[in-house]
Amino acid sequence: MTTGDADHRVFQRVVDHVERAIAGGEITPGDRLPSERELGERFAIARTSVREALRVLEHAGLIRSQPRDPRGPLVLAPSPGPARRSIATFTSTAGFGLAELVQFRMVADASANLLAARRRTPADLVALERNTARMRTAIGAGYVEFGLADLEFHEIIAGAAGNRLVQLYGDVTREAVLGMIQRTIIDADDRHTLMLRSVRHHRAVFDAIADRDGLLASRLARETLYAYYAEHVGDDDREIMADLVREVGGRLPEQP
Repeated sequence: MTTGDADHRVFQRVVDHVERAIAGGEITPGDRLPSERELGERFAIARTSVREALRVLEHAGLIRSQPRDPRGPLVLAPSPGPARRSIATFTSTAGFGLAELVQFRMVADASANLLAARRRTPADLVALERNTARMRTAIGAGYVEFGLADLEFHEIIAGAAGNRLVQLYGDVTREAVLGMIQRTIIDADDRHTLMLRSVRHHRAVFDAIADRDGLLASRLARETLYAYYAEHVGDDDREIMADLVREVGGRLPEQP
């Protein structure tokens, strides 16, 4: 093993040590880590390796570090931002296909709708009403603007659902799906019809959430995602999507 390999192994031990301490509650937001000098002495590594470990921790959103600060790096409160960026990067670079993303979205959106129907507030309903009005206006502006309004609708629902993991993974997956499918829809001859159909779907979801009918809101999510994307995936994946619809008692579109 070379000296560089040994330094890297110890540098990772610093990162792992701090992550475990934060996860276990031994270190809490507002606490300070030992100074660079103290960390170097504790792990018997050079300052350069300590600084590399601190850069990794800072990039992960766990600490804020300033060089030569005698007080030591500040431990930050948990934030979804770094995790969101990491998941978005993984989603965009790991070679996920449309079918895999849509199938996950069928699960995530259905869950978000179900939870939102239970937890929504009057303010959430107002936000959804305003969004659906924006979507109707955006039909004349083109699909790019309409797609942004569509994303906003689901982001409002995910926020109303009150589950940060559902929100985090759902938001990233929706953005990835939109990026993959947008060109197909923009070029479609019937894109105006597609946008009108989407507005009707969003209104039905709004009504179900307003009525606190979570089962209906959940079913609508799966039925609609199947209707939008089934023709863009292979036969095996289409059948999986159909099973996800049937699982919640949904109906599949009639074959022409």
